[in-house]
Amino acid sequence: MVVLTSTETLFGGLLAVAALFTISNRLGLSNYWSGVLGGALPFLAYLGYSAVVWQGGDMIAIHLAVFMATAAVMGVFGAIRKNKEKMHWVPKLIGTFFAGLVVFNAVLLSISSHGLPDKLSGKFLPNPENQRLHTAFPGVVPHDKNKLYEEHMQRIEDQRQLGWKVDVAGLDDLRSNTPSSVTVKVLDADGKPLTLDVAELIIWRMANSGDDRHVRLSATSVGEYGGQLELPNPGRWLVKVSLSRGEDAFQLNRTLFVDEPAAQK
Repeated sequence: MVVLTSTETLFGGLLAVAALFTISNRLGLSNYWSGVLGGALPFLAYLGYSAVVWQGGDMIAIHLAVFMATAAVMGVFGAIRKNKEKMHWVPKLIGTFFAGLVVFNAVLLSISSHGLPDKLSGKFLPNPENQRLHTAFPGVVPHDKNKLYEEHMQRIEDQRQLGWKVDVAGLDDLRSNTPSSVTVKVLDADGKPLTLDVAELIIWRMANSGDDRHVRLSATSVGEYGGQLELPNPGRWLVKVSLSRGEDAFQLNRTLFVDEPAAQK
């Protein structure tokens, strides 16, 4: 099944509203019934599509409002044209308002789905780290992640006393939907390779806990652990490197920026 973006369903539905209204009107239906059919049929079709590809309740509300408002405005304009009346400035203003509203909603939907074009984001948005900005809307923030920073702060003193030296390689060049190797090297306070009981990566997006990843690392040599990591979406992620030996535990938290695959740039 072809998966459509919300922008495509919105503009495609608008074209369907206009076509159905025009056809119904020419077949002899009144402007009222032409508007009802023009607005209702595309929305019912979108409801059927949403039952298979769910885009969210907010998308259903937006499509309903835009389709029905467009059909209503076309009905008003059709009645005025049919009666050959001179159009008052108020209907013109209403029509202009709804047309602008549709365009504005479409722009917001496009930005939320795909982000701003690179030229606009690079010119108007701050980027002190000089990284590629990912401006698409990632979703809401799960509240269960808010305690992690507090937990991290409580362990800082214990980790300082351990004196472990941890080096992580392979995270800086990650691309979405592309498997990559990640290596963690661990030395004790004396600079000697450290044998661990557990070495793992815990990666999450603050926006969507469904994207979280948990990767168990395997020993490749003394003090060195590796594994494969693949993240589904570009943007900013949080990474926790979790290491333990006996009762000793060490955690390293950092932010991670994942770029898009090279072919999509």
